[in-house]
Amino acid sequence: MKQKMTMLTALLASSLVAAGSANANEIKHGGTLTVPIINTGFVENFNPYTTKDLLHGVMYEPLLVFNNMTGKTDFRLAQSFSYSDDLKTLTLKLRDGLKWSDGTSLTADDVVYSFMLTKDFPAFDQKGIWTGNNLQTISAKDNTTVVFTLNDADSTFVWNLERYHIVPKHVWSTVKDLTTFTNPNPVGSGPMTVVKYLKPQQMELCRNPNYYLEGRPYLDCINFRSYNDNSQIQPALIKGEIDWGSNFIADVESTFVEQDKANNHFWYPANDAIHLYVNTKKAPFDDLRVRQALSMALDRQEIVDIGAYGYPTPNYNVGGIGELYKTYIDPKIEQKYSYVTQYNVEKAKQLLEKAGIVDRNGDGFRDNQDGSTLEFDIEVVNGWTDWIQVVQMVTEYFEDVGIKANVKTVDWAVYDANLKESKYTMSINWSMVATNPILAYQEYFLTSRIGKTWHAGHGIHSPEIDKLIESFGKTGDAQEQQAIISKLQEYTAENLPFIPLFSNPTWFQYSTKKIVGWPNAENPYVQPVWYDGGKRVIIINNLHLK
Repeated sequence: MKQKMTMLTALLASSLVAAGSANANEIKHGGTLTVPIINTGFVENFNPYTTKDLLHGVMYEPLLVFNNMTGKTDFRLAQSFSYSDDLKTLTLKLRDGLKWSDGTSLTADDVVYSFMLTKDFPAFDQKGIWTGNNLQTISAKDNTTVVFTLNDADSTFVWNLERYHIVPKHVWSTVKDLTTFTNPNPVGSGPMTVVKYLKPQQMELCRNPNYYLEGRPYLDCINFRSYNDNSQIQPALIKGEIDWGSNFIADVESTFVEQDKANNHFWYPANDAIHLYVNTKKAPFDDLRVRQALSMALDRQEIVDIGAYGYPTPNYNVGGIGELYKTYIDPKIEQKYSYVTQYNVEKAKQLLEKAGIVDRNGDGFRDNQDGSTLEFDIEVVNGWTDWIQVVQMVTEYFEDVGIKANVKTVDWAVYDANLKESKYTMSINWSMVATNPILAYQEYFLTSRIGKTWHAGHGIHSPEIDKLIESFGKTGDAQEQQAIISKLQEYTAENLPFIPLFSNPTWFQYSTKKIVGWPNAENPYVQPVWYDGGKRVIIINNLHLK
């Protein structure tokens, strides 16, 4: 079959050494990178599917990374991919000579096995490649060639691949129940695979002796330290106990940078859009007027300035995307629905009155039509201090229009489950950061994503929108694709499944006292997101001792 190359192997050279990294003969090897993790402690579990993505890009190398900061593909275990002319066959080529950390060969059979296990264990099917019903087969043509056969044309399918973990077949195929498998003797392919030690509050992973990139990583180890919340990370960062911060730090200029101007730095490029997700399956939130009223009750600029120290950017676009995808925002649609995000207390009250949400007993709070007080919780993860402040302000704005809302802090496991299973009434959450905003809309609206993602539990879905989203991958025409993105913006604005708040910055603080090679505004070789394994591995491979 005639093949059409969509990504050239020539990109490989640029992907191995990011722009601006130091000359090889200047690199000093050794040292340990220390990073903070917000959790309740570490346990002996090295299953990448059940450890909140802690190990992706560290112990397990991705196939490839779509670098949204540079617009290029950083090939990792894979060296190229190509689509057939009809966009129904995707051929992935692996590098030659890949090995697992135990010295055994990493081949196409491992890749096929890794994707097939997500069919057998649907909880691991992170992007719904099987439940979406488009993937027909996966096969190994030879030791370095993997072929994905699709039922329908889909130029976006390859974008899903970076989210899946490639695991060793010779280890994992011997396990009966992978959902409870803790992988006590891990075999990986990433830069750090050797478990030096594991304690409740610290874990240290060290260099993979068989890593595929010669001379990498430059660092010896990564030390993970457990913290309960952002408030514990800030003093640790200031004291120099950690090198890389990826969390909100209050007044970072004075509390961190001023303490050591030569070595303490931060860079906050645009990141995901933050929304209040609304469960429209619950009354009275099934009434669009109520959702619009709650949106109009919010002073977004004030929330950003006070609740988040001015670091985010207020998001007035109700089309589902924000600053990160600003070049895709349709200005006509943004203007048409701009009234929904304008701070207007009187208009909000009028809409609530029209929806029958009125104060029936004179206590200052509005009641449902059955006479019960309209009261609900807004869920946020315990320890996420910046978002807790934001949600507290949101409840105060809602009170100004007679709505009683409460801040409800929950553990991550509860937050995660409630969003996926639609067990929330309102929850503050982010949106998908990806190569193209179509992936964010897939997460929002595809019915195949319900129950699998944090973003699809709001209750706004339709077969027509499924078809519209799926049509994006059936064309390679940029204008047609933009027209689809515009239609999805209008659908989002019309239905308001979530209330936009602001575009988050990428929280990134770093110290150059011991370690250098960080991305920054002068050398933006990748978006500095610790919690994204693909971006994380690119950074890890560029860091080295000063």
